[in-house]
Formats: sequence, structure tokens, C-alpha cells
Amino acid sequence: MSDALGQKDSYTQAHARRVAAYAERLAQRMGLPNDQVRQIALGGMLHDVGKLALSDRIFSSKQTALSEDLLDEVHSHPLIGAALLRNISCDNAIVEVVLYHHERLDGSGYPFGLGADEIPFNALLVSVADCFDAITTDRPYQRRKSRAHAFSIMNQMAGPALPRDMVALMIEEVRTHGMESNMSAPPPLPRAANG
Repeated sequence: MSDALGQKDSYTQAHARRVAAYAERLAQRMGLPNDQVRQIALGGMLHDVGKLALSDRIFSSKQTALSEDLLDEVHSHPLIGAALLRNISCDNAIVEVVLYHHERLDGSGYPFGLGADEIPFNALLVSVADCFDAITTDRPYQRRKSRAHAFSIMNQMAGPALPRDMVALMIEEVRTHGMESNMSAPPPLPRAANG
């Protein structure tokens, strides 16, 4: 599935690999049981698998803001991914990561707008890894932030959106063992005319 997603969008495939690696490292740092670490790593690898079903227009209009219709379609990828994995009898703990990885503690996430007590632990952990990687890599619509800037953004998200303890451990893990390699990158963003 990851390879199929890579055929559609190489950034998303590389992002999934890095998220899986960060999530596994964070789960190990938290001392979670091996089976749970494995579920978290697989959930990280598959968290965006629902993007397989998204319109090619989403992947081809990389330099412009998405229309409301296309944004709604992007917001459906957790639902699509979870349905896809359920159809192949995937472990429910992995399906939950895929379904809930964009939910936020304050209810501002999607697709359901769940609150803190409703979001599964594994999905929250993968969310931390997902956010960190999204901030620290070049994306079609945004340049990567430095590690220090990423830590600052993650600390701002800690509490309202993401669990404080997980964010603190993620920062500690990256300070201790470094960042995951980029593995692949999207085409460079156009530079501003003045430099």
C-alpha cells in the first residue's frame, strides 16, 4: 500500500516512512510493550493510506491553495483509509490510528472533532510524529522549519492540540537521536523574485 501511495505521490510515501520511524522511536522512549510499538509503527506507515483514493487534482495542484471541495476531499482521507484497512481485516489498533490521527485534544481536528478523552492513545502518539515531520520537511505549499523553530511550534501545540507529555518526549528524542533523513523530497518551491 505504501508503494502504491508512492506511485501517486512520492512525498506522502516518504512522509509515511518518517512518521512511522518517529512514532516507533517515541513509543519505545515511552517504554510501551513491543506489540503496541509495532501497532504504532504500522499505523504511522499507513496513516495517510486513504490518500490513495483522492483525486489526482489534489496532487497536481501543488502550488495553489485547494478549493473548498478539494479540501473536504483531503479531510476525508482518514475515513477512506480506515475503511480500506477494515476491508482487509487489519488490526483495529492500526485502523484507529488511521481514522483518528488528525483529531486534536481541543476538538478542532477532523473527521469527527473528537475531544481529548475520545481519541485513542496510539492515534495521539502518531499525531505528534505526523505534526513534527510535517513541520520539518519541505511540502509543496510550505518550506521546512528549522529544528529549533519546529520545537517552538510543537510546544505551542502541546496542551491545546497534542498531549504535553508526548510532545516533550518527542523533542527529547529528537535532541538525543536526531531527525529522520528526508528519504525523498517534492520538487523545490519557486523562489521569490527578490531573493
